[in-house]
Amino acid sequence: MQRENEQYAMELIIAKVKEGDMAAFNVLIDEHKAMAFTLALKLMKNREDAEEVAQDAFLKAYRNIHQFEGNSKFSTWLYTIVYNTALTRLRKKKLQTTDLDFHQEENLASYSESDKEWHRLQKFERSGYIKEALDLLSNEDQIVITLFYLNENSLQEICEITNWELSNVKVRLHRARKRLLKALEQLLDTEVRSLL
Repeated sequence: MQRENEQYAMELIIAKVKEGDMAAFNVLIDEHKAMAFTLALKLMKNREDAEEVAQDAFLKAYRNIHQFEGNSKFSTWLYTIVYNTALTRLRKKKLQTTDLDFHQEENLASYSESDKEWHRLQKFERSGYIKEALDLLSNEDQIVITLFYLNENSLQEICEITNWELSNVKVRLHRARKRLLKALEQLLDTEVRSLL
């Protein structure tokens, strides 16, 4: 029921945007800017380019909002624009892609202050290792992991965003997970050896 209400609210917001309501569009931006930036950053590898890609993508989305028919989620449609905008910019600049920022929140309300600090430190270290391991993977591996795990896109949505076949997405995700695990094991093994 909550998901249906959220979907209905999103449809109302999009209808208002199609009527030219800029405040409604700002609601869409606020809702999706973090993930749009994360995807752009993953592809562009630097903050400035990622910010420009995300801004360009939102402008394109606003200009082309009438083309959104609601056959997929708005986020899927928007992430497709972000992805294609980044690829276009990369082709122009002929850049390589990598970098990823993990911004996940953890509910630490039940812990004491010292426990909270300990858990923040552990989380920071885990994020650091995961980021380091991701940096060792290919661009395609990084993209599929980012879309599936960080953006929480379904396999079908990843197909729509990247224009990859479903079987290709499944294989890439499976292989990317294995390579990420192997990279993490190597990093942690190196860390353990340096402590001994």
